[in-house]
Amino acid sequence: MDLTLHQLEIFTRVARSGSFTQAARDLHLSQPVLSRTVRDIEQTLDTRLLDRTTRSVTLTADGRELLDIAENILAGYRTGMNTFAAYRAGERGTITLAALPSIAASLLPPIISGFLADRPDVRFVILDGTTREVLDHVQSGTADLALTDTAIVHPSLDTHALREDPVLAVLPTGHRLAARSRLAWADLADETFIALHPDSSVRHLTDLAFSQAGISPTTLVETRTVATAAGMIAARLGVSAMPELVLPLMSFADITVRPLISPPMIRKLAVHARRQRPAPVTAGFLDHLRTGS
Repeated sequence: MDLTLHQLEIFTRVARSGSFTQAARDLHLSQPVLSRTVRDIEQTLDTRLLDRTTRSVTLTADGRELLDIAENILAGYRTGMNTFAAYRAGERGTITLAALPSIAASLLPPIISGFLADRPDVRFVILDGTTREVLDHVQSGTADLALTDTAIVHPSLDTHALREDPVLAVLPTGHRLAARSRLAWADLADETFIALHPDSSVRHLTDLAFSQAGISPTTLVETRTVATAAGMIAARLGVSAMPELVLPLMSFADITVRPLISPPMIRKLAVHARRQRPAPVTAGFLDHLRTGS
């Protein structure tokens, strides 16, 4: 008892126009083809759908019921195909991004906003975590793209440079070092240094900077979260160093920042993607991300 979409389209045109002649003209088909198609439908369904006279065509009760069903099917088909066309054009779909918290909070919002201005039907899911965690999300297929630093480069992923993120000294407001316009890492040697957990991309940079400067912090206080570090700095329990994009996550605290040199440390940010061809909406966002960051 299966009917094709073509058969349903012919039936609805005849039913709505009340005329085989008009329906044939609308569909650019011959009237005999329409008449034969309607007869085939009636034979398939084993019921009469139309009452025909020389002047008009009217629906039977079964015909009215089928018309409602047919129009719902055709509308659903058109909606589905329009949705698929929008997906192919990169105008619909869901993009899952795995990102470092500082990137998710500071870099991504204006980029996503700009992307959605032209594609309001796109949906985003954000997964934040450490560098290793966000790369694992992409490798496993949980996320479409990973936005992190380049401390870890996974051999199965393509990596595209985004921007550089300079590391700055973070001090309590009023700290004696805040009187200087810029600081060297050696200036922090006698301070209690508040460091992030070894899993953090920031910790890798601060350890490397101290090593290159040939010094180590007098006392090392370690925490997992930027907010905790900010609170401890504001309470004058120590100083720290953070990439510039991390600073908005510390804005609630009474802190001061200064450029750090000798050596200058830069966190290099990148977007990582699987090598297979992405969905159109993901490919479009990747292009937007690389030009808009």
